[in-house]
Amino acid sequence: MTEGTAEHPNVSAYKRMIAAFNDNDLAAVEALISPDLVYTIPGASPVACHTHGVAAHLSALRHARQLSGGTLRLDPKAVAAEGDYLFVWGRITAQRPGKSLDSEHCVVYRFKAGKVVEGRTIPTDLYRFDDFWR
Repeated sequence: MTEGTAEHPNVSAYKRMIAAFNDNDLAAVEALISPDLVYTIPGASPVACHTHGVAAHLSALRHARQLSGGTLRLDPKAVAAEGDYLFVWGRITAQRPGKSLDSEHCVVYRFKAGKVVEGRTIPTDLYRFDDFWR
């Protein structure tokens, strides 16, 4: 972004959402997602899912938080938006008994009217990601 250019509104919404997620404020996350949200976490681990709706998505987030003892974080390193789409490149970290996750991570979102309507987690190393959650 060049000096004097306003931040894309979806980038602003994402930054609020990820800050709320990292602070375990799922009520604030809920305010930024559509009631019709469709979200995918790939793989064969206990957190892998394809959710429809807010309740199912928040349940999946709570489950991942529970498995990680509340340590799950995504720290964005690059965020880009074009139209309704937003791409995040970041670092995912979490701890479990005897296991540690510290990996590059990608997430893609589609927004509509300022809220996330579709999302997909894309671990850069799906085997490692799955192994951590098992």
